[in-house]
Amino acid sequence: MTNNDKIPATHMLLRFYAKCLLLALPFIALCAAYVAEDPFMVLRNYDDYDHPTLCQNEGMVSWLKYKRYRSKMHYDSFIMGSSCTMAYECSEWKKYIKGSPFRMFCNAEGMADILQKVEALDREPHQRIRNLLIVLEDRMVMKSRMQTDAMHIMPPEVSGMGWVKYQTTFLQAFCSPSYLFPYVKYKLGWADKKEIKGIVNTDGATHTRYTNDAVLTEEHKIDSLGNDYWKQGAWEKQGKEPQQYNVLPAYLSEPQQVTLRKIAAICRRHGTDVRIIIGPSYHQTAFNPADVAVLRRIFGKASVYDFSDSAHHALTAQHNYYDPPHYRKQVGRQILREVYGASPNRR
Repeated sequence: MTNNDKIPATHMLLRFYAKCLLLALPFIALCAAYVAEDPFMVLRNYDDYDHPTLCQNEGMVSWLKYKRYRSKMHYDSFIMGSSCTMAYECSEWKKYIKGSPFRMFCNAEGMADILQKVEALDREPHQRIRNLLIVLEDRMVMKSRMQTDAMHIMPPEVSGMGWVKYQTTFLQAFCSPSYLFPYVKYKLGWADKKEIKGIVNTDGATHTRYTNDAVLTEEHKIDSLGNDYWKQGAWEKQGKEPQQYNVLPAYLSEPQQVTLRKIAAICRRHGTDVRIIIGPSYHQTAFNPADVAVLRRIFGKASVYDFSDSAHHALTAQHNYYDPPHYRKQVGRQILREVYGASPNRR
């Protein structure tokens, strides 16, 4: 008889469970740390979403802030689009409209992501969509499907996704090496700025509380450095300014057009004053005229403004940009004047 035969079956079963527990301990510890830290701010409600530890899912945060302050601020006008919406301040937009504005954006979002937010607003009781300012860039029209990764997934009441799937998405993102290792090194004080860029928020305040405008520390840097600002950071690799325009391929195929028509239908039902801005590009990439024509056919010619073409070449000057993808607030102000008229006319 072997020694194993002498060991009661219950002891062997307990030993097996103990080994399983030991193997699971790292994951259990990781889950406990995730629950305690709540790095994506999805497990609990917060009074302040504007000083996060990690770089957040901006679309999710925008929605949570809208819900939190809606009864106080009575929002009825929305700026939507990707990170280029940083150039458009609600206080500046308010000069040209009647309404209570809110910037409901998400980094690198697509038109399907905008549609789900417009549909969610349409479902909200007594919610009016009085004005809608959509800031377009080429990457947005290239995407035809709703994005569901941790940086783009929207709360269940917006996306229709189950709560478990929603929470699991963030836990999986936290456990991925690309997030976890820089985050742990940051918590231990071992990480440098390059390692945590785009993962850990090192800028302090990221948005204003009630309108969700971007807090742009870059403007202070420009005031301090002057022309030297465009000799450092992302600008070091740029070389000379582009000399000629390139026209993008036509991206608005039938799936994208279906999405656009759904947005337009909701806006018509609300009597929304829609303005679509195709922003300028430092790299002088112009929207395809066929895509511009599609937008004007769906939303109306008077609602679509193309600033990516060569007629607006002056807007591509380097001093108009924080970095190559993002133009400055001064450009946003100039565009609003052209879109709504030189003299503010409250609609």
